[in-house]
Amino acid sequence: MHRLESYARLAIIFIVIISILYLPILFMLKKKGKKVLRQICYLLLFCSLFLILFATIFYTPISFEPEEYHINLQPFKWVEEMKLTNGNQVIAETIPNIIMFIPLGFLIPIVIKKARKWHKTTLIVLLITISIETFQYFIGRSSDIDDIITNLLGGMIGYAMFKGVNQLFRNKKWWGKCLGREEKRD
Repeated sequence: MHRLESYARLAIIFIVIISILYLPILFMLKKKGKKVLRQICYLLLFCSLFLILFATIFYTPISFEPEEYHINLQPFKWVEEMKLTNGNQVIAETIPNIIMFIPLGFLIPIVIKKARKWHKTTLIVLLITISIETFQYFIGRSSDIDDIITNLLGGMIGYAMFKGVNQLFRNKKWWGKCLGREEKRD
């Protein structure tokens, strides 16, 4: 869980810094009639993507000439590993993989209008996680099918949260602004 705590601290620091840097742009866009809530959603999606890349790629040193390559193509291998160990290490690696992709699954359908269907959001999350795992293989980090499964699960949880929030607030003006709906003028 130490890894998850360090990601959370970095996430808060990063979001605060980017938000402060983005404020002048936000005010400029507001003057041009752009929806502030929609811009905040873009900002949050950018922050989510950056944090995922930071946690999966940039957190450890990169080597394009690793001594060995690690790949696991056996799904649910972590279940076997839990039986062999006390499970804390496996849980500490599995839970962050799920949590990390929840915001992505939530924000993609908000920001990308064409991705508001379950299968489209799932495909985007799948392509992102496969790209990350493929890149990790070539930089000397392990590439694991279980990471793809857990990341995809996180994205699907995020999408379910989006559907729930969308159902709950579909008639609210602020939610329509987040989704980029045009206001009806009489």
